[in-house]
Amino acid sequence: MLWGPIVVSLLLFRPALGLNGVSFSTECLDGIVTAVTHFTFAGADPDYYNTLCTYHLSVYSMWTAAKLYCKPEEIAVWSAEYQGYCERYRNIRLVPYIEVEPELTDAYIKSLPVVEFEDIDKTKLWNSSILISKSLHEIGQRTIHVFNEEKASHTRLGWAIYGFWGCLLLLGIVARFVNSLFHSRLESNISDIERTIPSSLAQSPSSGFLAILYAAYHHIRTTIVIPAAFGSRSQKLLWDRSVQTRLKVIIVLAYWILNLFLCSASYEIFYPNLYFTRTIQIWRYVSDRTGIICYANLPMLWMFSGRNNVFIWATGWSFSTFNTFHLNIALVATLQAVVHSVGWSVIKGDSGIYAASWSLNYWYMGVLATISMALLLIFSSVLVRQRCYEAFLILHIMFSILTIVGLFCHTAIFLGSYNGYLWPLVVLWLFDRSIRIVRLVYCNLHVKLSGSVQRTSSTAIYDEEADVIRLEVTTPSKTPQPKPSQYYFLYQPLRWKGWENHPFTLANWAPAGNSNMDDDRRPLLSSAKLGTDAEVVTTSPHGLSSNRGSRSWSSNPELLYDHSGTYKLVFYIRPFDGWTKHLRDRCMRHPDKAINANIMIEGPYGKPEPLHHYENVIFITGGTGVACAIPYLRDHIVKSASSSTRTRNINLIFAAKQTAMIRSIAISELKPILDRSDVHATFYATSGQESAAAIRRRDDEPSLGSSLDDMEICPGRPNIKAAILDFVDEVNASSVGGRIAVLVCGPAAMADESRAAVHQVLKNGKQGVAYFEETFEW
Repeated sequence: MLWGPIVVSLLLFRPALGLNGVSFSTECLDGIVTAVTHFTFAGADPDYYNTLCTYHLSVYSMWTAAKLYCKPEEIAVWSAEYQGYCERYRNIRLVPYIEVEPELTDAYIKSLPVVEFEDIDKTKLWNSSILISKSLHEIGQRTIHVFNEEKASHTRLGWAIYGFWGCLLLLGIVARFVNSLFHSRLESNISDIERTIPSSLAQSPSSGFLAILYAAYHHIRTTIVIPAAFGSRSQKLLWDRSVQTRLKVIIVLAYWILNLFLCSASYEIFYPNLYFTRTIQIWRYVSDRTGIICYANLPMLWMFSGRNNVFIWATGWSFSTFNTFHLNIALVATLQAVVHSVGWSVIKGDSGIYAASWSLNYWYMGVLATISMALLLIFSSVLVRQRCYEAFLILHIMFSILTIVGLFCHTAIFLGSYNGYLWPLVVLWLFDRSIRIVRLVYCNLHVKLSGSVQRTSSTAIYDEEADVIRLEVTTPSKTPQPKPSQYYFLYQPLRWKGWENHPFTLANWAPAGNSNMDDDRRPLLSSAKLGTDAEVVTTSPHGLSSNRGSRSWSSNPELLYDHSGTYKLVFYIRPFDGWTKHLRDRCMRHPDKAINANIMIEGPYGKPEPLHHYENVIFITGGTGVACAIPYLRDHIVKSASSSTRTRNINLIFAAKQTAMIRSIAISELKPILDRSDVHATFYATSGQESAAAIRRRDDEPSLGSSLDDMEICPGRPNIKAAILDFVDEVNASSVGGRIAVLVCGPAAMADESRAAVHQVLKNGKQGVAYFEETFEW
């Protein structure tokens, strides 16, 4: 499937008669000049152009061979071109052929000594002009031709990189378009069908051409799209990297194979050669090829690194997918840069000028760029990012800038010939940063007509028992309607590391000023005051919200939407190190463990999955990953009220270390959901320190309603595989049936187990089962 992009990319850029604009009409004279310059004439100026343009022994040797071996048109073209070189570099005049030609009689030519390749000796002085033999001229012309062809092929083969990614992205765009058409038809038919009867669009065809296509689609999903590349591991780290799914591995392997082919194919090594020995020919061509292919990879490397990559929207692929491509392109480009640097070091060492090269700007700036790229890889390690993300962020920016500057200086000697690879890096970086700034300003600042400025306000509440921070951010102005699966990057601009930002999934939202949001957050509070300049909040004696009889968004879906467009956004944050630990410590220093935090948001990013097109949905969530499921459950309530969903059976599995976290979320965001008959929830407290008494509801806790009073929290980890297999079997055994969606958001092991279970379901022949995984790789 993925060999198509490789084949197309190579066919599009196959060799043509004229390579990259190189003219071969000058090769006849170029071959002569190359041969003549290998001989030393007595009294000649050491300067290359002075000798070649004006010195009579070399000039007569050159024009004599030209008369014998070249056409008049070739002589004329070469003369015009070389006259320009003589004037540009030395401000001298090339002795023209027409002045010398009358003296090139047959007798004169016969008087000249004929030289062969074996006569080349830089230490020997020639006191007369020479006549290069026909065989030596052929060697010189072949040397020039092959060198020019290799030089042109380097650039041409670099275009294959864009052919590969272009074809792959086109496939992704087409696939997204087809998928959108399918789901748009499902959307348009939702209101036209009976809720208890699945639409024909949702059923797999049983015969005909569509049945063949559907069977092929099912086979591809079963064997390539869904399974992990090796075993059942796709998100858990192996040797500092996540193993990835089989499809991603195939794409990455195809990309590596393409680069290996581009860097190793189409070399013509021969001897005798007037430029290099066989060994140096290999080093020279490989070094040049890897350098140019490295440059060709850089625009894709920068494009796939940005949050505002337009292809995320066009293909529907996640940021994590493009981040996987970004990491592999970076690795390939860095290896190519290293080979390029090592190769040229060998070439300079063979010429005896390696030490002298370090005084040249292009040389040491190229070394700087290579070292910067290597350090970028080292400091991009998952272990580095997890332990000291702040250092990773600043070093990544710093070394990226050093790489770009170094590359511009490295190829400046080519008068901008390679700037076409480098300016896109600057444009892409500026575009992504500019969009980030626009998002930051749009989400966090609002200037009124009076001239006053409204800013984002935020409250952070730390629940020590649950070990989770609930962050509420109120936007100051109209913002886009929040949706499930969206995430925002959060900043603390007043810290000395204010550039640091982290992505968090949007867990909940409500129109700004809606009192129900305050009810939801009160289980996390233990007293009545946020501190100075904070709003006063009252809580029940047990820290639980009192029932004030206010309207709930579960019974009034319109409360989810605010015509003014200002929202209070909720995020769950599990404190670890660095940024989140600092926020937790600030909360801990306050008696109420609640503070007014100076938070800025950038977003939204992400897109909702069409779960409402599936009759059955199972959510597998772990820890703060439940934040991904809550918006879909809210959305289900809204769509059920307006009969705009197919979903009639939802199963929620929520596992967390602490029972306190489960209860806190169950009596807040999940409370209106757990009262519904079409939602079944199972909770698991995974920490071995949680006792059975802690898991059971305390006798002194007030009643929270029948569904919550009867809420059972199971000790230990859930059996994800059994839960998914049982859910699928129950759906298929029922008379109604329908399509099934599995959405997982949690730890890597949970995601791997869920993916393996869905793969097993598909291998068993079950169709109509979709798998969605919400992860964010760094």
